[in-house]
Amino acid sequence: MPDSILTFDLGTTRLKVALYSIRGRLLGMRDARHDEHRAGEFTWQSADSWWSDAVRLTRDLLGAKPCNIVAVSLSGRGNAAIFVGRNGEVIGDPWSDLRHARELQDLVQWRRGGYNLSNYAMALLAKRQWFVANGPTKARGLRHVLYGKDFLLFRLTGLAVTDWTSGPDAPQWDPRALDHTDTPASQVPRPALPWEIAGEVTRDAALALGVPAGTPVVVGAHDGICANVGCGAGGLGSYAITLGTHAVVRTVQAELPTRAYRFYGLPPDRHVIGGNGLMGGRAADWFLDLVFGTNDRARRRHFNAMDRAAAAVEDGADGVRFLPFLAGRVAPDRRPGARAAFVGLDSRHDRATLYRAVLEGTAFAVRDIFEQIVGWCGMPQVVRLSGSGARSAVWCELLANILDASLEVSDDAVEGRGAAIFAAVALGLHADYDAAARAMVHIRHRYEPTADRVRGYQSHHRDWCVAVDANRATDR
Repeated sequence: MPDSILTFDLGTTRLKVALYSIRGRLLGMRDARHDEHRAGEFTWQSADSWWSDAVRLTRDLLGAKPCNIVAVSLSGRGNAAIFVGRNGEVIGDPWSDLRHARELQDLVQWRRGGYNLSNYAMALLAKRQWFVANGPTKARGLRHVLYGKDFLLFRLTGLAVTDWTSGPDAPQWDPRALDHTDTPASQVPRPALPWEIAGEVTRDAALALGVPAGTPVVVGAHDGICANVGCGAGGLGSYAITLGTHAVVRTVQAELPTRAYRFYGLPPDRHVIGGNGLMGGRAADWFLDLVFGTNDRARRRHFNAMDRAAAAVEDGADGVRFLPFLAGRVAPDRRPGARAAFVGLDSRHDRATLYRAVLEGTAFAVRDIFEQIVGWCGMPQVVRLSGSGARSAVWCELLANILDASLEVSDDAVEGRGAAIFAAVALGLHADYDAAARAMVHIRHRYEPTADRVRGYQSHHRDWCVAVDANRATDR
């Protein structure tokens, strides 16, 4: 059986479990969509369901693709907070609402006093403060507060470890921030480098998953870091565009440009500069939810069918413009009250036209962010695509023409591959993640712009910008 690396990529809407060869080839992948729970203004997911999905998907994948697991590694979104009790049980599930807004704002004010506290660290500490204040009985049994992927690492190893980027954006937590929030150091995960071995698969986890006990578990990284590294855009001057839940543009720089927005560090000494089109990538999934339902068991088939239908619609979507602000806008300008809209509809338009408009509207939003980052950091040496949206040929083609840039795609599993690359370094197979990426990232598709389509999309983009400006009056 081939030596393989097992990865868990915990995203905002899905968990992906994948197997990679030690040369970076994707051997197989399974995914499950998270259930969202709502009660009034509160919205949350179940951390225990994350783990049960991880178990189920791993067993299914290994049953179909028997292999010798040499390491496990992780990738995951930031800003989740899971509260674990003394016996390792979940006593507080991760929420996506703003119930902790007051605590967060207090920390923002405190940080302005010259303290170094990353956004992800601040969110974790603010959520812990809310949990302690509003559930004192449960809080008395609190053992750890963990980020999403690190909860899976905890289930695998029994240890509380995170990567620098997901946590304090530094080798250690600032004790002043812990003191200010009355947080014991033992309750936050220990920061480590993405290519460090955090621990080993425990006997209980091994029995649940069907992998050998004692298998090394590598720390892994924030999914933005894993996306850049996993698509081969972790080097200086490289750009990565993720069409996942969010539509994100990121570049890696040695120095921090003036006025640039720094997402986080890429350890040990690089900066990730970027902009986030909130819920931009989710817009396509949102539209498919409207058409086919949220519990669509044939989503992959429907995605492909709608992709073909959208490809038959001419550039410009017959004058329909979609503003993809399902969760507001934070880049290139900040408009938290902005909302999504279709503009230019009439009775002849069908769902293929609207879907094409959704893809184009998201791509126009990406263009605005892309151009802002180019203004800060200069033209890219290479642009790579990642995320589930990279499966859409029509989306990739129109994005190449809207950006007037060549786009390269490996596959839609780059976050997991980034985690696998870090595992390969941890195992000593490569000297560093740059060398590992050169060996393990294989480009499958290249999308080139054409002059006539670029010119056409320049006009369509101007129309879209007019609609964006006109929509400001409806901001909440």
